Amino acid sequence: MDQNRTSSQTREIIFRACSQILRREGLTNLTLQAVASEAGLSKGGLLYHFETKEALIEALFEYHNSIFEDRLKELLALEGEKTGAFLRAYAKASVEQMTNPENASLYASLFAAEEKYASAHKLMREKYVNWQNEIYQTGLDPNWALFLRFAVDGLWFAEMHRYAPPSLEQREEIVEMILKLTHYTEEPGK
Repeated sequence: MDQNRTSSQTREIIFRACSQILRREGLTNLTLQAVASEAGLSKGGLLYHFETKEALIEALFEYHNSIFEDRLKELLALEGEKTGAFLRAYAKASVEQMTNPENASLYASLFAAEEKYASAHKLMREKYVNWQNEIYQTGLDPNWALFLRFAVDGLWFAEMHRYAPPSLEQREEIVEMILKLTHYTEEPGK
């Protein structure tokens, strides 16, 4: 390990190495030794930061979630205080995440492991509750806002799991429709 590296820099290298293995080989081939090798560390060096594979996976969820939330905050700042702003920022951040080709296999691997990594999934459930509460504060009818969030999440799910995802053109049109619909405070025609 580079003696000039900080602990947070080393953790970043570990997260990137872990993510690479998940993308390339999936969760079944993710071992602490493989992550250590990919990161250029000894297994002991890795264990200094993460005592178990479960601790590493949980921290990896937090790492990728923080990247998403940082982008969400950037997009929200661009939206300003307008009605539906958080939902539009959430939709845009989700679309950016799903259209990154490196993310599909990564998230498929992570979400496939729910039972074994329950604490990481508990974190994600809590994040979704927080995001939903933010969405409810956007000035939209709560059920309308929830409907639109589910449209975004459904699109993300189809892309990440490759369950009949829309074509690029369809996805762009659907995203544009969702973004337009966030300007309605309630379901059109209601």
